[in-house]
Amino acid sequence: MPKFDSPQGATPIGDAEGLLIPVSTMDELSAAESHNVLKATVKRLRRRNNPKRQWLDEELIRVVHGEMYEDVWEWAGRYRAVELNIGVAPHRIREEIKKLCDDVWFWDSSKNNPISILERAGRLHHRLAWIHPFRNGNGRHARLISDIYLNAHRHPLPLWPSHDIARKGGVRDQYLAALRAADKSDFSPLVKLLSRLTRRT
Repeated sequence: MPKFDSPQGATPIGDAEGLLIPVSTMDELSAAESHNVLKATVKRLRRRNNPKRQWLDEELIRVVHGEMYEDVWEWAGRYRAVELNIGVAPHRIREEIKKLCDDVWFWDSSKNNPISILERAGRLHHRLAWIHPFRNGNGRHARLISDIYLNAHRHPLPLWPSHDIARKGGVRDQYLAALRAADKSDFSPLVKLLSRLTRRT
């Protein structure tokens, strides 16, 4: 059974348990995942959910991950049942996802001191990465969910540099540093990164 090395800041894959296709290298696995993720992205960003409805819910969180990885991993769309060195305990995942969806609804409906749309997307993105609900693919899933959210609000989408975001240095280092700052409730680096990537589109 092949084992795979993961980039810095990513959840280690460890082994190929649940792998649905024959691959033997990280490059082959990344190519297969990228193809599946692109298919899900095109499907989801064709739609424009009404932002005034509470469409962002626990089911959508799972379904989107399933669509992103269903051709590659047997566990796509299923919450992890194992502890990782990142993320909440498995028994807390469903509860934290529900709290996140409720918070997004509150941010969207708040009239007093409203949060900017990019910060709301950044907070959504960060919380999903912090919860780390799935065995793998959490970063790409958080980015797509935040893109779906921005798309629903008719906001331009950030242009994520897919190759650079997976490599050490440059954008990946800035991205991980922004997530670490958000861990301490400082969302400004993540908002600045989202704003810069949006201006490139």
